[in-house]
Amino acid sequence: MFRRWVFDPFEEIRRMQERFGRLLDEFERSTRRFIGSEAPEFPVDVIEEEDKIRVLADLPGFKKEDIEIYFEDGSLVIRAKRKEEIEEKERGYIRQERRYGEVFRRISIPVEVEIENAKANYSNGVLEIILPKVEKTKRKSIKIE
Repeated sequence: MFRRWVFDPFEEIRRMQERFGRLLDEFERSTRRFIGSEAPEFPVDVIEEEDKIRVLADLPGFKKEDIEIYFEDGSLVIRAKRKEEIEEKERGYIRQERRYGEVFRRISIPVEVEIENAKANYSNGVLEIILPKVEKTKRKSIKIE
């Protein structure tokens, strides 16, 4: 049986757009890595529980004094800075892959939280932030006088 092959120019354009998008994403990642124009990101998990939001962030190699956490415009901001050790720079490196500088993440929090009661813990390179949710007011009847 003879099957007729049909060329679909729109499908080919869609494939080209996908390939070009992946190419641009990879270029952006490699540019950030080598130029350092933008603080690299780090992985985070945002978990919504019944009464709180838990944020887990991987920040290995940082001291807790070098990590800054604040809440701004409905977003949680985590910023960490690793200072370069000057005396190490003098040594004859064969390979140096450890990075120095700043990492940054802005995480949008979709619910209202009590910032005053937020807690953070940093252990074994993992930062855990607990953001208690604002308690929703339950139905309250108003008595007519």
